[in-house]
Amino acid sequence: MRESQNGEVIHRLSLFYRKGLEFVFIALAGGMFLQACSSSAPFLVPQESGNKEGANAGNGEVKVQIKPIYTSGLESADRDHYQFDFSNYFTAIEVHFRNGTQDPVRWDLYQSVLKDSESKEFRPLNEEEAVHYYRFGDQDEKGIILLEKSYEQQKEEIGKIKEFILKAGIISPNQEVTGLILFKRVSFSHCDKILLVVGGVQIGNRQETSLKFPLSCPED
Repeated sequence: MRESQNGEVIHRLSLFYRKGLEFVFIALAGGMFLQACSSSAPFLVPQESGNKEGANAGNGEVKVQIKPIYTSGLESADRDHYQFDFSNYFTAIEVHFRNGTQDPVRWDLYQSVLKDSESKEFRPLNEEEAVHYYRFGDQDEKGIILLEKSYEQQKEEIGKIKEFILKAGIISPNQEVTGLILFKRVSFSHCDKILLVVGGVQIGNRQETSLKFPLSCPED
């Protein structure tokens, strides 16, 4: 979780994206190495606003802005900013909270959900789960290892996950917070109609509320 000190942090999405395959090495228990391919997460945009930089929701007191990031492919502005290819491992959503009230705002990350076009639900990954998914994907950690990278590179990339992942917490009055919600990768075949629900938002002692953001992957 990072607090912004200079107003809203909005980074332009790259207009360049691809659905090509990236090659990784799979290390098997017997010491053999096979080359396999893994596609990145799909490029997503807000459906209703038509604004590739993000979508806004809020009541004038608390503002929530979301922006799907895409860090794969050529000339990615998001990759330049985050210095790590999140899209190769996750469906990543940048979330920016602005608390314009005199009350603390509590946010429970784990009440948020991402639903694909088949209504399959993806829950936010916590830090430990995100690191595990980065290292093993959906495989058991005793089985296939999806990464064949140096210890130094893995340490650096895990550090990026820990640095930018958004955690549940409290936003003080007149403060702002920006971070990433990380989900398991959404399939290209199920990305035409996606719904992000940012839930568990509570201003002071008021009733909790949730905000909905429809997303989709653009047609070729």
